Formats: sequence, C-alpha cells, structure tokens
Amino acid sequence: MTYNEDSSASGHDEPWIQWFCGLKGHEMFCEVERSYIEDGFNLYGLRACVSNFSDCLDLILDRIGPDDSDDSHLTQSACTLYGLIHARYIITAHGLDAMYNKYAAKEFGTCPLVQCAGQPVLPVGLRDEMGADTVKIFCPKCSCVYHLPPIKSRSSHHGGAGVDGAAFGTTFPHLFLMTFSNLVPDRLPRDSTYVPRVFGFRVHMSARQRTTGSSSGLLAASSARSNGSRRQLGFVRRSTTSSSKADATTQVKAETKDDDGKKSKSNKRRSSDGETGGKKSDGNGDSNVPKRRRNET
Repeated sequence: MTYNEDSSASGHDEPWIQWFCGLKGHEMFCEVERSYIEDGFNLYGLRACVSNFSDCLDLILDRIGPDDSDDSHLTQSACTLYGLIHARYIITAHGLDAMYNKYAAKEFGTCPLVQCAGQPVLPVGLRDEMGADTVKIFCPKCSCVYHLPPIKSRSSHHGGAGVDGAAFGTTFPHLFLMTFSNLVPDRLPRDSTYVPRVFGFRVHMSARQRTTGSSSGLLAASSARSNGSRRQLGFVRRSTTSSSKADATTQVKAETKDDDGKKSKSNKRRSSDGETGGKKSDGNGDSNVPKRRRNET
C-alpha cells in the first residue's frame, strides 16, 4: 500500500483516517468507524502482518500526532494496517451500508465494456494477501474483472497508484450483491456479443483458424532457418562421409559384377564342352551326327 509522502504534511487538525481516504486514488476506501478499530476482537491476527503494530494503531486512532510520526516507514505500515482493517470492515453490516452509498454514486467507476452501458462496478481483490496484486473492478452485469483506468492528475504523484487488492478482498463484491439483491442487474443477452464484420459480412471462425495456421507456419519456418545455420556444418560433414561410403559401395558392386561375369562365361564354356563330347563326327568333320545304336545293323 503506497501513499503520497507529500500529502503526509496535511493539516494537523485532520483525522488520520480522513486524510488517508482523501488521498488521490483512495476514493474507493470508506472511513472505518473508530469503535470498530478500538475493538481488539476485530483486529485478531493482524499484529503479525505489520511491524510496530501498536504505534501504527495509535497513529490511525490519532493517539499520536503527525509531528510524532515523521517516520515514513511507520506511516507506510499504518496504511497497510488500515487496508487490512478496511477489508474486514466492509463485509460487516455498517461497512456494506457505507459501500452502498459509494456504489449508488458510481464512485467505484463504470464498466468499460460497451454492451454494459455504464453499469456501476465494485472493487475486488484477486488475493487476500497483502502485496500479491493491486485492486481490480468487478462488473456484476458481464461478470468480468478489469484493471482500474489510469489516474489523471495535474500532479505527477498519485496517492493511490498502488492500492493493494487485499484492502477489499475476494469476498466483498459478491457478498455485497447477495446482501443487496435488488442491485443485481440482468445478464447480458447472447445476441449482444460483438460480431466482427468485413464489408458487412460476418467473419467466419475458419478464417481465424487459417490465420493462426499461417502464423504458426511462419514461426516454424523462421525456427527452421535459425536451426539450419547450426546444422549446416554437421550436414557438410555427413555428406562428405556419405559420398566416401557411396564410392566404396560402388567399387564393391563393380568388382562383384566382374566376378559374376567371369563365372557366367566359365559356366557357358563347360556346357558347350559337354555337348561336344556327347556327339559323334560323320567322318567329314561334322559333329552334329548322333551316335548310332548298337543294335542297329
């Protein structure tokens, strides 16, 4: 929880709670009743959340004046303690009533969604622990959570530039709508959803898928280019090794082919010699005359 250190020098007669809620950007805070803070039961468990708990409590309750609390660290711790107390107070009956008046006056702002038509919003924290996240706004009509709009100020210092979401908690907006059920607006109709159009024609979902696919292809291509330079050297080495292996394989195949040719020629010679030995010459040098049978006269 941050605050404007220049604003700490405000009037001495102004109560600390009023000064804190009057800081720029703290318009969402309501003034916690003094009787609520003085009740020790309501502060159970908060002593371990801030340092100098007793001094911070005395500063919030104006038991010590601004002149006695010039330490900025003490003021910062007091702001954190008040935020934790505020988160508990706004879910009580008196706290809900105080926030009701702010909601009716649209002091929390309106929904930025066009279809909600200026629906008042409620502050909400996404976490209940201090320092986790800043405060957001919840719209009861579209049930969406939005960031706060930037604070426009003449000065460069903003008192509520870092309002912690734990100062409102995760419970408040939903308990508020359950308590004041008459404030719950009607949900947005289904046909109120914005429809993108090009020259009056609705954009089909497949067009978005193709766009997504093409962008994925471009990303894959760029990734391939970046990886290609890394693999280029290894590719050259592998190609050199592969070419040498291919030459050796070609030489082995050629030698094998020569051996096969020699074996086939040798087999042909053997077959021709066998046929010649099985035939008889007719006396004129013609070897094509077959042998006569022995029983032939």
